[in-house]
Parts: sequence; structure tokens; C-alpha cells
Amino acid sequence: MKNRIQRELEKRGKTIYYLHQKIGGNRTMVYNVVKGFSRATGPQREKIAAFLEVPEDELFDENGMAKK
Repeated sequence: MKNRIQRELEKRGKTIYYLHQKIGGNRTMVYNVVKGFSRATGPQREKIAAFLEVPEDELFDENGMAKK
């Protein structure tokens, strides 16, 4: 089951790699955050939400994990 971030990327025809190129940071960490394996830091949440033009609270729970 895809989470909200993955669905938003798919809707826009973008890949996780493209997202990583745009927001920067550690590539593995970005993949793990998007796939729901790791928590996102505050700055990562802000950058991902800005890139997808979706409010942070719609993408991440209170612990920084990607919402289903």
C-alpha cells in the first residue's frame, strides 16, 4: 500500500530520485522517509511538503512518519 507521499509523487509523474535531486540531503534517507521506513526531520518535512505543494500535516504524522 502506497503512502500519501508516494501517491502525490505518482500523481505528478515524479520519482523519489527526482524529489531527492530537488530537495537535497542524503539520498538513502530521502528514500527511507518516502517509503515510510524512517522519520523525516523538520527541514525534510518542510521541503517535501513545499515540493509537493501539500500541507505537512497531510503528509506526515506527529512523529514525522509518512501517513498512509
